[in-house]
Amino acid sequence: MKRWLRYGALVFSCGVLVALAVIVAKSTPKPWTRAQLLILTQQLNEAAAIGVPHDFLMKKPLRKAHAALLSKVEDGSLLSQNESHTYRQLFQLTLHDSQGFLSTFDKELTLISNHAMAQPNNVAGLGIAGHHDHHDLSARRNFQSMLRSLDTLAQSQSFFGRIIHANAVQKDLVDLISHLGVAPHTVSVSYAPPEARWQDEQLGHLFEAMVQHYKAAQAADVHSVQYWQSIDRATETYADLILAVQDQIWRNTSRLERRIAGRFNAIQTFAPPVDLEPSYRRK
Repeated sequence: MKRWLRYGALVFSCGVLVALAVIVAKSTPKPWTRAQLLILTQQLNEAAAIGVPHDFLMKKPLRKAHAALLSKVEDGSLLSQNESHTYRQLFQLTLHDSQGFLSTFDKELTLISNHAMAQPNNVAGLGIAGHHDHHDLSARRNFQSMLRSLDTLAQSQSFFGRIIHANAVQKDLVDLISHLGVAPHTVSVSYAPPEARWQDEQLGHLFEAMVQHYKAAQAADVHSVQYWQSIDRATETYADLILAVQDQIWRNTSRLERRIAGRFNAIQTFAPPVDLEPSYRRK
């Protein structure tokens, strides 16, 4: 029996090593171009805003009860102000019911209660009621984690250390869209700047601009001109942030280290699968 257990463990270990070798062999150390990232960030936005919440998180009874409204959202039709308010409340409920599941995979997810209850929100009410993930705060925690990993990467003196920290940076960079891509469809209040300036001013400026553009989309009717203009600015700024981070990683790693660690959205970063030919909602 022990011999078979040892044999099984050996087979499993060999299988893991082969899988890792295949991943590394297929990995590319080449940098993303801005043109490529402008497309990719739009695809990631669609996955975060619609794909995962609608197709995976939303409960079937809720979908059935609001089928007509959800169909309008998914085919890109313009929602009225009242429809936008209703949809954002449904979306908020879906994320609330999924908190336990989502927090298992996201250590930066930040749950707070009854936030800014004296401030007007984007559904003709006040504040963000209930126990909820405040996307602005979660994204900032995620961004802070990325900056720490970048700083550690720049100081690392070991081959494996640089691989680990470069991978951590890319993982946090991918996770930003998971926090902010859903934001325009949620109940929220207006943008508030961070309490302190970011230690990396260039990256901090790009990140806060991305947050502000997503917050502007929160205030617009879903699929309105203002909504799409804000989404476009957000994904373009995200692409510029990725490029700026990529520059820092390239300065502090070798070609082999980048191949093993994986670039932005590589399988090594546990990035969400993205359809390269998505059906966009935009009319």
